[in-house]
Amino acid sequence: MDNLTATGMSFHDFLRALLHYWYVWVLTALIVTIGAFFWGQKTTVPTYQASSTVMIYHPNNDPNQRQADIMAMASYRKLMTSPKILAPVQKQLTKLPKYQGNQETLAAGITTHVPANTLTLKIKAQGRTPYLATQTVNLLAKSVQQHLPKLAPNSGEVHIVTWANQQQASLINGQRVPKITIGGLLFGLYLGLLAVFVLAAWRC
Repeated sequence: MDNLTATGMSFHDFLRALLHYWYVWVLTALIVTIGAFFWGQKTTVPTYQASSTVMIYHPNNDPNQRQADIMAMASYRKLMTSPKILAPVQKQLTKLPKYQGNQETLAAGITTHVPANTLTLKIKAQGRTPYLATQTVNLLAKSVQQHLPKLAPNSGEVHIVTWANQQQASLINGQRVPKITIGGLLFGLYLGLLAVFVLAAWRC
């Protein structure tokens, strides 16, 4: 308000200027918003996530063994990104079109979860397409099935309970472009209002 007074323009005058020069702030906001949208589209690499589930257990009815298996699930989670398990997955992924990752990026995109008091391990992996995300997590589940018994000889049997499919893969960074676009809109409105203020003050 002080700045408006210093320029000899009242707040009421500024509101009238907004109505008179509506095209200035509308076009400015529109141009910046469109630019932000296309910039967001260009710089955002879509990332999809898919999941599969494995069960790790000893096939007997011994309650003590079951409890021991449940307690061991936390240690099995830590082995999901071990080189012994990831190396075969990475080798197969390099044969797929559009795959550009390495073993480090592969490990960074893997998350695991063990529901309380269960013998199931839910594995999630990422990819640039639903197909790559699905293939990655399914290859990972298969590698766990093949190599976990060697890494943890007392782990028992490993069964793949659910396989991932492309239809269930989810886009996990889909909100980035809308956020950038909204930011562009707000910044465009700010620039537009500033332009109207300068124009109106200059003509006072």
